Amino acid sequence: MKPKMELQLIMLPNVGGDNLVQLGRISINEDYRKKWNIYENDFVCLTKNSELIRNTLYRIGGLGNPKLNEGYFMLLKYVEAFYSDSITKEKEKKPHLEGRWCILDKDGNEKVEFEQFSSPYLVKNSQIYSIGGKYYNIENGEFYCHVYTAMESSEFLFLENCYDDDKSRRGVMKINKKDGSWVLFS
Repeated sequence: MKPKMELQLIMLPNVGGDNLVQLGRISINEDYRKKWNIYENDFVCLTKNSELIRNTLYRIGGLGNPKLNEGYFMLLKYVEAFYSDSITKEKEKKPHLEGRWCILDKDGNEKVEFEQFSSPYLVKNSQIYSIGGKYYNIENGEFYCHVYTAMESSEFLFLENCYDDDKSRRGVMKINKKDGSWVLFS
């Protein structure tokens, strides 16, 4: 029988009130740790009203704690994976947990999951993210454009779209940070 992940939720004080997403500490059973070569002890999970939202391992990445109840936030999500032979040929060292950035909403719903080693950027106070100079809407996946110059105000994101293959989309996109709607100034 394969070792199954069993989590023990270690509840932290309920900060901010009921019906809000919170981070909880967790303990992972030893059999699962051994099978998946897990050595880290700083995994967290998402809870709401002292209940586990989903059986998923996360870690806080970057600097500081994510602001869980302000629109969108990012955590590193860990999934079961196997190293290729180019990394190791030792069968017992192949299983590991692979970290991937994930954008979640204030209710703890996973909106976008990225490939390993991808480095997304969440535009503050918006439903927009960028990766590799390409900007997208978190809610509907709409691709805005690939840019080299961006500027923002408290309400809008301005993207200079000079090189779009579709010449009718060239110009400056003014994107509403709250609802993702946009207009083009050509």
